[in-house]
Amino acid sequence: MIELKNISKSYKGKGVFTRALVNVSLRVEPGDFIAIMGRSGSGKTTLLNILGCMDRFDEGEYLFDNVNIHKYREKELANFRNKNIGFIFQAFNLINDMTAVENVELPMGFAGLNSRERRTNAMKLLDDVGLKDKAFNKPLELSGGQQQRVAIARALANNPKIILADEPTGNLDEESGFQIMDLLKNLNNQKKVTIIMVTHDEQIAKYADRIVYMRDGVLL
Repeated sequence: MIELKNISKSYKGKGVFTRALVNVSLRVEPGDFIAIMGRSGSGKTTLLNILGCMDRFDEGEYLFDNVNIHKYREKELANFRNKNIGFIFQAFNLINDMTAVENVELPMGFAGLNSRERRTNAMKLLDDVGLKDKAFNKPLELSGGQQQRVAIARALANNPKIILADEPTGNLDEESGFQIMDLLKNLNNQKKVTIIMVTHDEQIAKYADRIVYMRDGVLL
């Protein structure tokens, strides 16, 4: 499904040169649940951003279903990302002026679904994450755990091939965090959703089937 071959990424600015990723190779199969762990600054988030086509790499090769991602221009990359990749962020990244169901509908609009299809699909997704009764609440009217459930529903909006989760429990209390991880594990087990997750929490990482470690931009 995904194959990274010798990916390297550096950042330059004001006399500072940082090697964020060094010859990273990683293979992801359909249905995998992978946790990426490492200290702050180890390159975890940079790797996730490259996997999510949010950042360009300097060297190497990225194949997604045998397609070379590097050949895509920005507009093509945005369309590819919207159709194939769902994102879950530590800070939820919901739009506070929109209701839960409107937040979930948003990626479907970019994918070209009409309003009726968007509403039907979004309500089904909110029901799947146990929040159908909160569909018309705005994010600030929800708890942190509920907001993250909305974010998960949004990530699933276009039936992506892979979910990328960046510290998905980082802003939650322990109980809410474990509830979110139970939900993700069920999605992985029952719907075979492929998940790659960055976390610093060893207890959270144990939900994954495979744990990989990063240090100084190197995948160990």
